[in-house]
Amino acid sequence: MTPIAPTCRRAARQIASHPQSDRLRKLLFALQYQQWPPQPPEMNEAQLEQILEAIVQQTQTLKGLATQLNFIVSKLNKAYVYQKVAAILQQILSPLYSQSTSVTLTKLELSMATLYDLRLEVTRYCTPLHVKLLLAALLTQKPVHAQWLERFTLIDLLQRVVGHFSDIEALRARVQQTLKRFDNDVAYANAGDRLIKVLYPLYSRSQPTVAVDVTPESTPTSLGQDGSDDGDELTCQLFA
Repeated sequence: MTPIAPTCRRAARQIASHPQSDRLRKLLFALQYQQWPPQPPEMNEAQLEQILEAIVQQTQTLKGLATQLNFIVSKLNKAYVYQKVAAILQQILSPLYSQSTSVTLTKLELSMATLYDLRLEVTRYCTPLHVKLLLAALLTQKPVHAQWLERFTLIDLLQRVVGHFSDIEALRARVQQTLKRFDNDVAYANAGDRLIKVLYPLYSRSQPTVAVDVTPESTPTSLGQDGSDDGDELTCQLFA
């Protein structure tokens, strides 16, 4: 049993019995798989515990969780509804982390000139194709192929990754997780190391800017009582 297992069990019970359980489970699915489910995924309490432990390992910190929630909510047509659901989820999961439960989401903003410089630095000792494949894999759990990436430039992917991971530790954790999908191939490991090395100073120097505040609220007053959704919520099904 892991140290956070009892807390995960309590959080799983809360999610399973919450009036907004359907929406909460959708957010959990999106956090884990970087895709929006067309229907609320079926998850029993044991499955919820597993996915919660995986999300904690993936996000590392409460700020990392908040960053990824912000990215997901920003892609939804019903963002105004899911901001409050995200606040509920953060409140439920906050005991799993050691930091404060009140977090304001932030986003690292980079100019196009900075992005061009990043592209040059990241590819200085790495093959551009390996970098592109790694960046794409950071944004989706689906298999990525070189042919599929032809419609994206390396700058496009860098911008998306930076917009997704406002916490360098959350990015570092995702890189380590993603490298396993490439069987820890040296070329991709080098690309991952280079990416973190180049981005670390930018994250360290950046000043937080408010994006979406998901400070937990005690009563989600504007949510529908049944927690159901009437229509499509996503601008796109894949967060990439």
